[in-house]
Order: sequence, then structure tokens, then C-alpha cells
Amino acid sequence: MLGLMGSPDSTTSVVLSAAALPNVAPPPRFPTGRRSGRSRVRSWMKSYLREADAGSGEAASAADPSAALTAFGLRSDVLRRRIDDLDATDRARLALAAAWASGAKWLTLIDPFGSVPGHLRTGLRGRFAELVAQEGRGVVFSSNSLTDHAIAEAGVADIEKDQLVAFGSLEQIVTEPRGSLPAELSGVNVYSGLARKGWLSIGHSAVRARTELDGKVFVTLGWRAALLSLDEHDPAFTSATVFETIVTGLRDRGSCLQAKLSPVDTEMGLALDVDLADLAGVTDRPTDQAGFGVLHPGLGATITELRANVKVGTHVFVEVDTSALHAYPVE
Repeated sequence: MLGLMGSPDSTTSVVLSAAALPNVAPPPRFPTGRRSGRSRVRSWMKSYLREADAGSGEAASAADPSAALTAFGLRSDVLRRRIDDLDATDRARLALAAAWASGAKWLTLIDPFGSVPGHLRTGLRGRFAELVAQEGRGVVFSSNSLTDHAIAEAGVADIEKDQLVAFGSLEQIVTEPRGSLPAELSGVNVYSGLARKGWLSIGHSAVRARTELDGKVFVTLGWRAALLSLDEHDPAFTSATVFETIVTGLRDRGSCLQAKLSPVDTEMGLALDVDLADLAGVTDRPTDQAGFGVLHPGLGATITELRANVKVGTHVFVEVDTSALHAYPVE
């Protein structure tokens, strides 16, 4: 299995390119448009299998899809239903069953598990991986879910702006990201840096750290590897490298409130994304310094104070935990 992550346009074009090769089944896609979803599953399945025949040379359109439907938890009477009548999970099951029924040695899929709720997604993904392993088929699929890529035994390719940014195991892709998407998915900022004479520097900023590397590097910094305060002289700051930033954006991500920060002086600071608070109640600070979910007491002792104090345009002072900088060679 080969997993593709990146912008949907880029990954879809790669999946379709793979589908154009001999003996490869095309990705099952449902009709769009106001009336198209009213078509019967049986007619859609036959149409897909005819298309698969054209590329694979297999007699897929003559095959009985019942076994494939059963393999993915569907009853054969689903063929009599309309596509519009299927929920998102059954559509995903149907797409996998159709690809499987093609009999092709290689299957291609576009975000096959994206619409499946989490409590069902793991089981369906595991069932698919199990069948692929049993029959020795190949799969090229796209997804921007890290858990989906856990089944990509051949590796994961990060494709951004139609370019291959990185290729390797899922662990390599997320622990040493070379593109913005894996950095986002793994919760880190990623920068270009330079290691020279035992020191690691990022751009022209004053943020530096010791390193044994030499040459051009990538550097990551986690979303919680910095301390923020409204006070430049906050006693919680312990180093001389404190820089001023402006909040340029605020967003929710899971249970966290996050901010996008831009340095006032690029000779001193870094642009970075940071977690401001975690509404799951997690805090890295002692409870006598921070209230529920607060990660930076210097921004407010409670979530209410934080929301009142920090808005787009607010000036915030930052101290980076340089021990959390992770550098790795560009090559």
C-alpha cells in the first residue's frame, strides 16, 4: 500500500495517473449533481466495473459482486437501493467493495475512509488492510488522516503543489516533516535552518541552539514548546531570548485554542503557531499558577481572561524552549 498526503487536487491527480496504468482499477467515484444520486447502486456498480475492465483487461463487469459486498459488511440487496439512500459509511463500504470486485491486481482510491465516523473507521480500514494482505493486491490511496496512513506499508508520499516533497515511512514523514501538511498533522512548526560551528540558527532570528549537525537543516518546534505572556518582564521567562510578536490569527483545533504569531522584528523572533489553551483540561503549568485548560498564565488566569486579553492584533511576548528544537538534514 502506498499512501498519498497533500492537497486534494495534487493527490487526486497522482491517484488518477496511477489509475491510467495497465492492470490498475480506477478509483470508484459516485455521480454528482442534483439527480445523479437517484440512480440505483446496481447500475452504478455495473458502470464502474465496465470502466475497470477497460483498464485491467479482467472480466470484472461479468463478475458477481456479492462476495465483495459481503466482505465489506454489505448485504446484496443494497444493489436495489439508490445511492442517495446510503449513508456515508455504506457509501464508503460500497466504493471499497466495487474496487475489490474489479479483480484488478492494483486498486486506486481517493480518500476512501474520509466520510466514515471514527468509531467505524478503524474497523473498516483494518478489514480492508487484512483483505489486501491476504490476496497480495496493491493499493494507491490518498488521505490526510495520519491514522489512515498507518496501513501504508509501502510508505507515505507527501505531495504539495504537485511536487513530491517527501517519501518514507509514516514515522519518518511526521517526525521529520519536510512539508507544511505533515508538520500541521504532527503538531509542529517547521523552519529552514543552518547548522554551523556547533550552533543551530533559524533564518536571521536570535533563536539558537547547540547542535552536532553541519549544513542546511530543517527544524521543528512543537506548538507547546514556547511560553507566552503579555508582559515582557514576566518572571516566568528564564532566558534572555524573549521576542515580541503580533497575533495574526486565532483558530480552534480539536480541544485547543491556537494562535498564529508573527514577530515584530524578524532579526529577533520567529513566526509560529502555538496552543493557547486546551479545553480538555490539560495544562503544563502548576495548578496554583493556571486555571482549567490554561497553558500560559501570563495571558490570563482563566479561559475567560485569555479570550478577553488575546485577540487578532494583540502584542504577545514569547520565549522559545530551545531544547525542544529538533533539527535534521535537508538531504
